[in-house]
This record gives sequence, C-alpha cells and structure tokens, in this order.
Amino acid sequence: MATLVPSIPGTVIAGGPLNQATIVAVNVAATKTPAQWRRYVAYATQVKVGGSLAWRANNPGNLRDASSKIGHVSGAVGTFAVFANLDDGRAAQRALYLNKYGAMTVRDAVAKLTPPSENNTVRYLAELQGAGVDLDKDVRSQIDVLMPAVAVSEGLIAGIAVLRVS
Repeated sequence: MATLVPSIPGTVIAGGPLNQATIVAVNVAATKTPAQWRRYVAYATQVKVGGSLAWRANNPGNLRDASSKIGHVSGAVGTFAVFANLDDGRAAQRALYLNKYGAMTVRDAVAKLTPPSENNTVRYLAELQGAGVDLDKDVRSQIDVLMPAVAVSEGLIAGIAVLRVS
C-alpha cells in the first residue's frame, strides 16, 4: 500500500507526524476548503484544516511573536505565532495591547500593529470604529471592545477541526 501524504501544505506544531488515517481525514477536509485556505496546523489531538490563519494558529490578533507561543507558521506576509488554544492567543494579544500600546490612542496603536505596507489601515480603522471602538481613546480604555473587533477585522474564520486518529 502506498504511503499517503497530505494534499495541502501544513505545519505540525505538536503530536508528531500525522499517521495515515489522520492524513486521509485531512485530505477529505481539504476538499471542502476554499482554495485560498488550503493549509493545516497540527496539534497534539487535532488538525485544523482551512479557515483563516488566525483560526488555524489560535491567534485572533495575528501576532508575530509572544512568549507564550508554541510554534510559528508562515503567512502571506511573514511568520505568525501559534498558540495552544484560542484562550492563550487572546491572553497574549491582550497582554501585548495593554503592556506595549495601552497608553497610546487606538489610532496610533493600529498604525504600528497593522502597518500600511501590509494592510489597508484606513479600512481597518473604519471596521474598528464601526464595531464601536473609539479610535481617539487609549487602548487600555477600549480593550474590551477592541479585542473582538480586531478578531473580526483579522478574519477569525473557522475551518474544519479534524481529530487525530490513533
């Protein structure tokens, strides 16, 4: 019997190489995934197939780095941190925003976090404002509105979670 390989590119963060049964499940999930998202990230108990990079990497803020990351994956513009779960990704995002950008206005922080060379910053700011974020107040005062608005702007879009087969 021929050895199968995943039909899409991906990164194994934890749990070791994918076994044949898991590869079959990943390949089936890949056929149900839009072409632009045909990638996977493998964790110890599951493989996240498709969806946005923010979802696959448990990184709702698309952070480049954080001390709590468990790995990294390539994205369209560089590498991004991977977290064990979404709660860890949100905690890292919150800590970064409060500790590094907390006293800045949201407008100024966004200019640093989402540089115009990589993002449509005007659109990004408009999306945040439309979600109720006051762009001219400090990040600290807006954090509870800002974080979910960033997750939407960054595209926290779920794909298919495939359980690893033993």
